Amino acid sequence: MTRENSLSQSTAKRPLAILQKSTKKKVTVRLKNEVEYKGKMENVDSYMNLIMTDAEELREDKVVANYGRVILRGSNVLFIRLETEL
Repeated sequence: MTRENSLSQSTAKRPLAILQKSTKKKVTVRLKNEVEYKGKMENVDSYMNLIMTDAEELREDKVVANYGRVILRGSNVLFIRLETEL
């Protein structure tokens, strides 16, 4: 097994480590109540509690509010998508 392959397997098993390395990047967070937030992830902890800045609240793909900073409780998070930069 190559070193690169070994690294990719170890990070695949550690999604929290990937999230912690992705602070200051844009993310989309969907909550269990189907509300989404898009913005920059400032911090994440081991419970997946998130602090986001420049966040937009979306419902049915429409922006309904803009926030300077939001704190999302990890137990409400359905998924976190890291936005790829084009």
